[in-house]
Amino acid sequence: MYNKDFFINIFTIILLALAQVFVFNHINFLGSYQPYIYVVFVLFYPPYQSRYLLILLAFLLGLSIDILEYSGGIHAFALTLIAFYRNLIIKLLAGKVNFEMEYFNFNSFSFSQWIFYLAILIIFHHSVLLLLENFKFTGILTVLTNALISAGITFIFVFIYKILFKNKILI
Repeated sequence: MYNKDFFINIFTIILLALAQVFVFNHINFLGSYQPYIYVVFVLFYPPYQSRYLLILLAFLLGLSIDILEYSGGIHAFALTLIAFYRNLIIKLLAGKVNFEMEYFNFNSFSFSQWIFYLAILIIFHHSVLLLLENFKFTGILTVLTNALISAGITFIFVFIYKILFKNKILI
């Protein structure tokens, strides 16, 4: 009933949730900026696999982090949202809106397309996450500035991950 990929995805969700909560949440840059490394799951999820499964797994990963952090669903919402829009971003960056994702390969992205892909989804995730965490309109510029700085830090970690596992994306 379940294939090997399903169990690898569940293991990856558990590993990323634990790494985020117990390691990366304790890494603070300049006092208050944290990398949210768990977004790599959505960023590098194979595009030929089911989009609906990605959305479900993204929700489970976000929910796992919310349960461990008592954060009320903000991680689940933000991660599910970027999982929902990921294929659209890929199609727009690839320049082909009418093609099937099962024929797409991340290796066909140029370096600049990779930068834009990572930057768009990471900034979108962090903006949604930190706006929900603040949940008020006072100080919105401060929240968006914090989102951009945290997104920059996360971008560096994700880019290092991409370089280390260039052809062997673990997800």
